[in-house]
Amino acid sequence: MLLSYYQKVKPLIAAHRGLSSLYPENTLEGFKSALQFSDFIELDVVLNKDGLPMVCHDAFLSLVSDVKNHDKFENRKQSRILYDKEKSDWWISDFTFEELKELHLSQCINNRKSEYDGHLQIPSLKEIVEYFLNYNQNTENKKGILLEIKDFEYHQKYCNINIAEIIHNFLKEQGLSTLHECSQKLPIVIMAFEKQVLQYFSARSDLPLAQLVWFEDKNIPTITEIAQYAKIVGLDLRLVWQNNQTHEYYNEAKKNGLIIYGWTFQDDSEDIKKLFDEQDIGKIYQRSSTLLQGIITEFPQEAVKFIL
Repeated sequence: MLLSYYQKVKPLIAAHRGLSSLYPENTLEGFKSALQFSDFIELDVVLNKDGLPMVCHDAFLSLVSDVKNHDKFENRKQSRILYDKEKSDWWISDFTFEELKELHLSQCINNRKSEYDGHLQIPSLKEIVEYFLNYNQNTENKKGILLEIKDFEYHQKYCNINIAEIIHNFLKEQGLSTLHECSQKLPIVIMAFEKQVLQYFSARSDLPLAQLVWFEDKNIPTITEIAQYAKIVGLDLRLVWQNNQTHEYYNEAKKNGLIIYGWTFQDDSEDIKKLFDEQDIGKIYQRSSTLLQGIITEFPQEAVKFIL
């Protein structure tokens, strides 16, 4: 069931934070535009002051929003520890839903189109799910969500809350907490870097789980460990391809029968071309499609041309 529904013959194409090559990341408008090119959209979830799941990559606001331009929020800036480093910023967990809707988003990667800057807002997870449920009701080709749950330790430390539990309860309220329910209405894969999130879901749900793994992580989990609670591994592309051959970590994941997703394809970055020693992005997609069951890209409009 997992393989047949969540993985087609070709690798699935997932739009990383929506169509983020054109829109500010993690916006409803970016997700809508990505649907014509992708099987899934990938999004990130953190919690606000009221414990509501909001769709934003970071627990802080300055990178993507105009929060610093709002005088009324000047005193909200706080120093906190995130990823073992002190950071002074405005934190989503200090803002209500209504306050967050006062902010406007901008493209956070240089040299990308900025025509939508200042016009879009941070969506709630409920807004996104409701849109997708409605969309899928009217099509046989259902689109899905790669739902990345962020910053488990941050939410425990500063909010005294288990974000995995909050998201699980939200999905139950939406009738989307089991594989059967999602297969009928809205395919969902739960993703996280922090294994506590996935272990929580593994004990309570049969939804597909994806352990995300970062090349620079000093404590990369072993494939044997991951296989105890997840059937999917999302690999930093540097753990897929290195020195013109597949990386040993990728080889181990494949040997153990894990479904392998690769992230993130950024067609406008020279890094990916150097990694694959190839200037033709089409050839990079074609090569990757022979290695991966899922391609997470910020350019799904390009990937779809080469992954048939």
